[in-house]
Amino acid sequence: MSVSADRVGAPRRGRPLPLPQAPGAPFPGIVAHHEGPSRLHGHAPAFHEATVVRGEPASHYFRASGISARAEENGGLCTFWMGRRLAVYQITNEPLVDEAVLAPSTDANRELFGDFMGSLPHDHPDRPGKRAVVERSLGNAKFVENLGPDIRRHTADHLAGLAGLADRPVPLDEFTLSLTAYVDSMIPGVLDLTQRPLPEYLASAEYGRVVRGFFDLASDVISNDNPAAMGEFDIIVPFVRDLLTDNFEALSDAPATNMIRRHFDLWETPFTRRSVAGLDAARIKELGTVIVATYDTTALSLMWAIGYVEATSRVKDAVVAEAGRAAAAVAGAGCPYAGPPPRTDAAPSVIDLAVLEAVRLGGSNPSALWRRTTEACALSHRGASVTVPPGTMMWLDRRQANRDPAVFPEPSRFAPANIGAIARSDRETVSSLLSRGRYEINSFSMVNADRNPRKCPGRLFSVRMQSMVLSELYGRYSVATRGTDLRLRHHASMPRPARPGSITIRPEPGGPSGPRTPRDTAPPREPSP
Repeated sequence: MSVSADRVGAPRRGRPLPLPQAPGAPFPGIVAHHEGPSRLHGHAPAFHEATVVRGEPASHYFRASGISARAEENGGLCTFWMGRRLAVYQITNEPLVDEAVLAPSTDANRELFGDFMGSLPHDHPDRPGKRAVVERSLGNAKFVENLGPDIRRHTADHLAGLAGLADRPVPLDEFTLSLTAYVDSMIPGVLDLTQRPLPEYLASAEYGRVVRGFFDLASDVISNDNPAAMGEFDIIVPFVRDLLTDNFEALSDAPATNMIRRHFDLWETPFTRRSVAGLDAARIKELGTVIVATYDTTALSLMWAIGYVEATSRVKDAVVAEAGRAAAAVAGAGCPYAGPPPRTDAAPSVIDLAVLEAVRLGGSNPSALWRRTTEACALSHRGASVTVPPGTMMWLDRRQANRDPAVFPEPSRFAPANIGAIARSDRETVSSLLSRGRYEINSFSMVNADRNPRKCPGRLFSVRMQSMVLSELYGRYSVATRGTDLRLRHHASMPRPARPGSITIRPEPGGPSGPRTPRDTAPPREPSP
């Protein structure tokens, strides 16, 4: 069985069709245009009503309004007006413009994320160093693979606590969030929040709501073009200051790869209690963005991965079999969680492919995002070139682009073979599939720009951590979910399932190599076409 998802028609890639001369079309005869419901305001009022008032995902609006259909008929592109702003809409994962002509998504970016690298313009002198702080660790294949034993060990510790609640369902979103936040807190050399781990803050009345919903609030500002959603952001400042103070000794003793300490080194500031107390809001928000991004986006992706695996019996059988073999191999080595030596050049495993496929269909970024051009730039389309003026909104409908039938054999279904289809040779690895020069899966970029310089620097860590967690989970437990609805939730700018449902885990009788008898459960509800 495979899971249906939002269906997207195939963009016509052949000979261009004659384009009607729509009123207000900026590039008549070259790029299709959708006039919108209002001649004066274009799509702005209707988009606000749909995404902010009714809470629909932005991708849904583009489908319902007819914008995506116009793009499908025109090789994946369409223009429209968002008020007085020109917008270029894209449903293919291909670079359109150079990063140098794109600004951060909104003028509120620095207010949201402080001095975080994503808030800085492309040519800002501090941006490469800030990116390297994360990329040298979480983007380093050898470093990530060497974390494997620690990820498995701390995953096992967390699951052992839940195993005492065998046969008692736990909300799936709570399960993935607390597990990911705990493991990220405990593994050495990443966050090292071992004195007071992140789940304690997530459960607090003071910080829990905003820290849990940090990227939902930010995404509402960005993807829904809704600056009014910024009201609660300032709570991130006392949260981060308390987190640094509560974990001061652990952070003082952390390995050199620790991302929090690396930021202090970048700032040429000693890590002392006095310097923590003296950090300004911009630097505090920068740290907060890095910390929350490390666990929150991975937890969301993991929720999709478990939901899709549990809904697809054929894939689940393969995942359980591979995880069982890995657990047996670790047990046979006589050193728990040591496992085989890390191999950064290994082909993607069944579990790796399942994680990547869940990233493609679910992901951890809003369904559609946009960037603003800062200067006039050339855009080539179907053999013609047009000049896009400064201030243009460059929209990527990532949910539909990730379902491009010209790229994926079964674009609307959860099938790891879709990831196999984008392999360019038998030497592909997880790292190569996620490299900056690959555009097939857009779940780690704001939009597709030439050379992808803003592609998430922690994407390799996120995918490989999910693989190791799933291997530990399915290698030692019987897993069942109930009540999951894999359609997109309304009033959530991040791509969350309409209903996460619950998960039940039960230790396998006979240990890791014991027989597996998955329980019969109601399958997760499939998305409507």
